[in-house]
Amino acid sequence: MKVRAIRIIQEALQTLGLYRGSIDGKRGPVTNRAIDAALRQRSADLPGTWQQWSARRKAVAFFQLLCKDSDIEVGPIDGLWGPQADFAYDALTHLLDQGAMPRPWRDRKPLNINPNGWPRQKETELIDFYGRPCKARLVKVRCPWTLKIAWDLSKKVETILIHEKVADSLERILVNVHEHYGDAEIKRLRLNLYGGSYNCRKKRGGSTWSNHAWGIAIDWDPSNNRYNWGRDRAKFDDPEYDAWWRFWEEEGWLSLGRSRNFDWMHIQAAKLTDDCDQSAQRR
Repeated sequence: MKVRAIRIIQEALQTLGLYRGSIDGKRGPVTNRAIDAALRQRSADLPGTWQQWSARRKAVAFFQLLCKDSDIEVGPIDGLWGPQADFAYDALTHLLDQGAMPRPWRDRKPLNINPNGWPRQKETELIDFYGRPCKARLVKVRCPWTLKIAWDLSKKVETILIHEKVADSLERILVNVHEHYGDAEIKRLRLNLYGGSYNCRKKRGGSTWSNHAWGIAIDWDPSNNRYNWGRDRAKFDDPEYDAWWRFWEEEGWLSLGRSRNFDWMHIQAAKLTDDCDQSAQRR
């Protein structure tokens, strides 16, 4: 079992007055005896054979009961740790840490429209639409708020270097973001931390060109939305960023985080397709 799960069990047993040991995440004899006592109090919620289970299985069963008590769907109380128990563990720890249940991410789909006609993320289509990589016609778009370079906060910038074909769209997005959030909120949400746009380079670990080589991708607040982080850790999945994403998606821009649940810092003016999803993972 996970150490955090055992700690949660020990804390619950302590609350019930059944455990006086350390909250150390170690399931020893004292913890096991307390679990037995707790399960005897809940025998009506258990299969008739529960007393024949191993100590570990009893511990899992008690953890399942704790999840059920918090209205978290955990499946049958069978003492088996599978995918359902993993889901319940994530939900319960989020509830304990944040005071609320996590949002059901499967119910949140990014807006998939393309009013500006951005091409698919295939190199031939990107070249047809934007020209050759590293030879893009770039322009500077002024940001309505002051940006700080994410990896050097002492440096400030006022503009974003971007492909001329996406400049008008970007300007509209930035104006909408500023009008909606305002300077103070933008700073609090770290939307002033700029991770870069145009960069003449290949995809990470790949041989094809990055979207940054056309100046059609922008990174924001990289330290809180790291490349390999999913929605469980990335700040950009928090509800307070819903308007931020709406402004981008209304213009047809695509978030790899919202679409593929990785690289939440990255936004691009190119659409994904089934035959390019794999390459997108290295952008």
